[in-house]
Amino acid sequence: MAIDVESIRKAFPFFETPADGSRPPVYLDSAATTQKPAPVLDALAHYYTRTNANVHRGVYRLAVEATELYEGARRTVAAFVGAARPEEIVFTKNATEAVNLLSNSLMWAGDDLRVGPGDEIVVTEMEHHSNLIPWRLLAERAGATVRYLGITDDGRLDLSRLSEVVTERTRVVAVVHASNILGTVNPIAPIAARAAEVGALLVVDAAQSVPHLPVDVAALGADFVTFSGHKMCGPTGIGVLWGRHELLEALPPFLGGGEMIETVSVDAMRYAAPPLKFEAGTPPVAQAVGLGAACDFLAGIGMDAIAAHDQALVEYALERLGRVPGIRFIGPADGVDRLPLLSFVVDGVPLQKLRTVLDEAGIAVRSGHHCAQLACSRFGIPAAIRSSFYLYNAADEVDHLAATLEGATRSARGGGAAPAFEAGGTARVRPYREVLVPAIFGPWAERLVGALAPAPGARALDVGTGPGTVARVLAAAVGPAGAVVGTDPSLAMLALAREEPPPSGARIQPAPILSGPIDSAPIDSTPIDSTPIDSAPIESVPIQSASIQYVECGAAPLHVSDEAFDVVTAQQVLQFVPDRRAAVAEMRRAARPGARIAIVTWLPLERNPLFRALRDAVGAVLGPEEAELFAEPWTLAGEEVAALVEEAGFTGVEVREWTVPVTLPGGPDALCCLFGFSAVASPYAAGHGEALRQAVRELLARNTDERGLHGETAASVVTARA
Repeated sequence: MAIDVESIRKAFPFFETPADGSRPPVYLDSAATTQKPAPVLDALAHYYTRTNANVHRGVYRLAVEATELYEGARRTVAAFVGAARPEEIVFTKNATEAVNLLSNSLMWAGDDLRVGPGDEIVVTEMEHHSNLIPWRLLAERAGATVRYLGITDDGRLDLSRLSEVVTERTRVVAVVHASNILGTVNPIAPIAARAAEVGALLVVDAAQSVPHLPVDVAALGADFVTFSGHKMCGPTGIGVLWGRHELLEALPPFLGGGEMIETVSVDAMRYAAPPLKFEAGTPPVAQAVGLGAACDFLAGIGMDAIAAHDQALVEYALERLGRVPGIRFIGPADGVDRLPLLSFVVDGVPLQKLRTVLDEAGIAVRSGHHCAQLACSRFGIPAAIRSSFYLYNAADEVDHLAATLEGATRSARGGGAAPAFEAGGTARVRPYREVLVPAIFGPWAERLVGALAPAPGARALDVGTGPGTVARVLAAAVGPAGAVVGTDPSLAMLALAREEPPPSGARIQPAPILSGPIDSAPIDSTPIDSTPIDSAPIESVPIQSASIQYVECGAAPLHVSDEAFDVVTAQQVLQFVPDRRAAVAEMRRAARPGARIAIVTWLPLERNPLFRALRDAVGAVLGPEEAELFAEPWTLAGEEVAALVEEAGFTGVEVREWTVPVTLPGGPDALCCLFGFSAVASPYAAGHGEALRQAVRELLARNTDERGLHGETAASVVTARA
């Protein structure tokens, strides 16, 4: 029997038409969390307003009612998944905690269940991190080994080596029932048979399958099953560990405290029977009640009907989205044994552009590695867009998604309107490229990249690339086999960067002085050379460069590419980002393991005499408050950056101080174009241009000759590894 999507949507307040009559969001992120129907919200509200009391403690009427609601929810959940008895249902805060409970208990279990040295744990390359990392931690702590079942090219679980991987040494097999990134529904029966044959425990992550399919845990063949409430119309903060009762009885508790103990004396204690043995402290009572209501809601519609709806929707989505030019699905190309979720990339269109376009169109999808990095690596991608559907989605939302993607591909390939970043205009920022890059930022880019010495073929990210200053040098360094992404908050700067092709076939000046890897470079707080950069000996070499992709990154918050990089650079941008901690965390997210990062920020004005002259001129002409405003970019200390880098999870953090000589052929007037990129550009400096230039000329008269303005710039360079 087909379900009536429009009637179902009326049960979800989220989908009510806004007061302004606009279209509700197209919510296609149910694999992350589902929307909540009114019966669930009502159950939560009723519990908190009418029956709120602690459970398993008081004997007064309200406490008894609360306990009955809690245990009634346990009975409802047990019936929903086919558990033999309610005591096999352990409530946790989510599926992740359920797996951690189990993995830790197995480390402390008796000899017949304990995982120890020499034992093996088998997982798959499809696993969500919640069913991977706990087992990796268990293996590290217990001296066990982790082995893997792979993924076929068409996104199915590779069982061809099942007997070789799952052996008599295997203690645990942990497998996802349905992949959260590929959508694949895995065959559990052959894995269960092999695990039973060798005496291994089978743990099934059913967080994605229980919301979509009729799941009978008793018939599944597993020993333990985990799932979450919030992915099946229930509230957040509630998960389930189902286990065979005899195994739950044999396992030791994970947490100690109230209610998990039956008796305790000074020299002895006896644990409560399952499931209370694993539910120490006050449990998530309201959340359990809400989950019970969610089970009733889904059961009322019928899981067979939901599965049929999902199947028809994913088949339609595969066909309709498959017509989007350049789309590439990550996972099975057909609807057989497949959940209603599609992960994809669109060749030639950056992921961050796709997600921005979709968000602006009111479409909620997730982008990233989806906590499934092994699966991403298997298919050679760092990240993907994922659209996931549920019982409240319909074919017209698939059409809206497809049409929006088609519009994004036309724009990216030049078939539609000009890209948005070209609308920013470049006249105001052109002096940056024509004056400041050759004299100041270009030499810094050469030295920075020369010191990092990225390997040919590396993938590099430059954050705050401006008109492509560092990105172009990186492209030359990594060569045609590499790739570079340059990001900047300024649309105008990116438009300027796109005016110039990568320096393929040109000649490049290597970074002055430093040529070795940055990790071996000594800390240098003195000028590297007293010779002006434009008169230093130059050794030019032919080069071929990588392609460069320029992408807007925003500033509040900074958001960099979803790809994974070997090198990440950020030159003179961090001081302009409102949330620096979040910005560095974003860079860490983009850095693959072992990647190198380098962040350059100016040293104080006392170490930068040319910039100090600009500040002093502002003070003389506009006043001390404006002078301090101008000085803000020179107030971010290298030590502060290093602390943020270390906090973000980078290792081997080092701080260096570099100076680079400067010659501006245009003299002090050329340097004054920096006013246009400073905090005093508008409205403070308006009408005071000539006065500011005259003040700078006087302050830097001794640094000026017929060849131009001479001086040096100084910055701190923070380097680290991911």
